[in-house]
Amino acid sequence: MEYLAPLRSELKLKILLSLLSGEKKTAELKTEIAARETTILHVLKEFEAEKLTSKTAGTYRLTSLGTLSAQICKEVAESADVLKEFKEFWLLHDTSAIPLNLMSKIGALKGAYLIRTDTVELGKVYETYLQILMMSKKVVGISPIFHPDYVRAIAILLSQGNTVELILTTPVLNKIYSTVETADLKKAVESETLKIYLQENLNIALTVTEKNFSLGLFNLNGEYDDRMDLVSLSPQAIKWGKQLFLEYLKTSRSITSETMT
Repeated sequence: MEYLAPLRSELKLKILLSLLSGEKKTAELKTEIAARETTILHVLKEFEAEKLTSKTAGTYRLTSLGTLSAQICKEVAESADVLKEFKEFWLLHDTSAIPLNLMSKIGALKGAYLIRTDTVELGKVYETYLQILMMSKKVVGISPIFHPDYVRAIAILLSQGNTVELILTTPVLNKIYSTVETADLKKAVESETLKIYLQENLNIALTVTEKNFSLGLFNLNGEYDDRMDLVSLSPQAIKWGKQLFLEYLKTSRSITSETMT
């Protein structure tokens, strides 16, 4: 048996994932999955033969091998759902900015929703983004683009004692220098409420807070798409976003108050 074979059977996948959440009796599986008991027993017999499950006193549980198989199947199934649900988003954008190790875990974005600007609601994406930002206490982000409203929002967050970590390009940082008093930036950096890192050629925009996740990508023609953002409130997406930030942080250099112009 191929250990990803349950992905080709909705029933097998449901049984495997049900057992991943805890051991079950046949009656419990029947209620949860809404399938005939004889059909469930046939699948369980197959799973037992492949050492994916074991049975004790009428209770079925995953073996160590079964747990690994179930977890992998879950991640693959969720990733496939995310690819299908946001097919247009992935097709229209350059996804190479997402590291492969995180692309394989993109199922964490299941349940996200797409914010799209149209001709009737110009600025909807950015307005939603600012709302996310202003409701936050701790923000980490990657920004290859500059917008004065974004800088003002960050300034307000810092004035309220919140913390902000940003990975920027040199052109974006220079724009911020021209907008904000350098002394104020230095003060925030020295107090460690603001941390700034530099990395060039960023092709991704990311904002992660304690409650929200927002992802923007570049079009295939190399221009940033400010008309479409992928947003989520789920802990899984927030965790994924933080991991993405940390991946970029590895290759970024820190800006100190001494190196500020």
